[in-house]
Amino acid sequence: MKLSETKYNKLLLTEFKGDKNQLHTEFVRVIEEHGYSEEIKIDFYKAAFNSLMNWHKTHTRKDEFYYDYLINLYVIFINALEEDEIDTSDIEAELEEFKTNKIPIYLSSTSALENRNYNPNTKYGRKKAREQALRNYENGTPEYRKEQDNIKVWAMVILIIGVVIFYWLKSKFMK
Repeated sequence: MKLSETKYNKLLLTEFKGDKNQLHTEFVRVIEEHGYSEEIKIDFYKAAFNSLMNWHKTHTRKDEFYYDYLINLYVIFINALEEDEIDTSDIEAELEEFKTNKIPIYLSSTSALENRNYNPNTKYGRKKAREQALRNYENGTPEYRKEQDNIKVWAMVILIIGVVIFYWLKSKFMK
């Protein structure tokens, strides 16, 4: 069994969006430390895959395609290993664990909501923007609603302070 380094480098760099320089330097370091053998190369590529998957799990936007995207990455790597007749039981076990520990995703306030720009200088644009804001508030997550409520409270506090200062200054200068 001869493992194609270019195949796995291409797979890890293009499909999994790995860093070319870091992958190359780590590969050279591992080969220098442990020698050049097919088992070492297999372990290296599996470790690189796990590292990239951990990065994707934390940095990929958690929307409705999140789980399908990550499962697809697992399947691509498993298929590549199976083409070379390499044991994939450990990665398949990780995939099954990932599927069973599937935590429901609550969409972030920005990805779940409609964000279309309307012209505020027209009656139609103001009406559509107002409707959109109401729809976003109704369909938003509790965090989004809390954030919007906090903005409203602070705006009211600033407005009240401004009115108080205005009347205080008016009473001082109108005497």
